[in-house]
Amino acid sequence: MADASAVYGAVGAIGGALIGAAAAVFGPLLVQRGSSRQEKESETRSRAGEEVERIIQIRTTGRAWQDTLERAVQDLAAGRPVDIDRFDETITALEREAAAAAYAVAVDGVWVGLGPASRGYSPGMVLELLAAGTEQVRAEVLRLQNAEVSADARREACAELANAVASAKAARAQLNSRLVERIESILGDSMRRL
Repeated sequence: MADASAVYGAVGAIGGALIGAAAAVFGPLLVQRGSSRQEKESETRSRAGEEVERIIQIRTTGRAWQDTLERAVQDLAAGRPVDIDRFDETITALEREAAAAAYAVAVDGVWVGLGPASRGYSPGMVLELLAAGTEQVRAEVLRLQNAEVSADARREACAELANAVASAKAARAQLNSRLVERIESILGDSMRRL
């Protein structure tokens, strides 16, 4: 009987050693695999957050550009002077920001467009329409401030400018709708509506 208990003790010791060795080998592997999964999930959330930030940047930059054009047209319509140097400085900065934001979202497969404007427009042509509107507004600022213009001619010129800015605004609205859909698809269930 003493021999049997020695055998049981030896089997128990060997079994314990095998279990300990398995735990020493497989435990860190399981921890590493769980850690790797958490790192991948964290990286995925980080990438999603960066993509949302890029989308927000294109939306806010386009809005600032549009607002600048609308204010200039409103000032012209009211007969108020528009400081062309300040206008140029603001627009130049916004054009740079918008181009950088457009190229940044292109990394995510969203094309906002950076080519010449054509007659019809699509959400991808927002920047072209804003640039075309900028050229028109700038030309009218120079013309209206450097010459005596009748009230009727001023109204007509401002109406044409308002139409150019409205085209960009309509394209921005379409683009913004698609960008919001993209944000919703990125954030999925984590996004709550107010």
